[in-house]
Amino acid sequence: MKKIYFIIFSFILCLFSLSIVSSQEIEGLKPYRIAKGDTLWKIAPEKHWEIIKKVNRIDEKHLILGKTIFIPNNLAKALRFCPVPKNLIKAEDFNRILCVFLDIQYFGAYEKGKLLFWGPISSGKKGHETPKGKYKAIWKAKEYSSKKHNNSPMPYSINYSCAGHFIHQQSLPGRPASHGCVRLLMRDAKKIFYWVKIGDPIEIKNFDSP
Repeated sequence: MKKIYFIIFSFILCLFSLSIVSSQEIEGLKPYRIAKGDTLWKIAPEKHWEIIKKVNRIDEKHLILGKTIFIPNNLAKALRFCPVPKNLIKAEDFNRILCVFLDIQYFGAYEKGKLLFWGPISSGKKGHETPKGKYKAIWKAKEYSSKKHNNSPMPYSINYSCAGHFIHQQSLPGRPASHGCVRLLMRDAKKIFYWVKIGDPIEIKNFDSP
């Protein structure tokens, strides 16, 4: 039942990212339409900002005029929201494994199969899709710039593919927007950078994939 809820919620978020307005409320969260001049400070208390960014898969620069997002109407309930599996049976043998779920645009960090933390992502846009597969952390760099895309900054980079795919901090607009890498919020990028060890497994998949 929880799995169905996660899929439905993620589908609703995808609709909202296309500016389709709905009056439906999710427990602890309500839809809010971005008005001219809105900032996180204007629409919610500071203690709500992180969950707003995580749930809507956006950074503070992507409060787009006319877009509908979710904001808390009950913070305690909103903080209980979890869009990824809390347990991965097939991951129980790994000390650490990072799973990126492309279809719902979230990641989950697991230790011994149990969810440690989660967050939003922005994967590859159309024509630059992030390839699915099972990978390992090859190398890391706290400060790194893209060799392919005009030296674009990629803070807290983790290389997991010889084809040049990384997990790193970059803008999150609430949809797939990268050239194939997996983008993260700064807070999540730092956390994952220091949590992941070289050689740790990284799996890029869809939510329902085995």
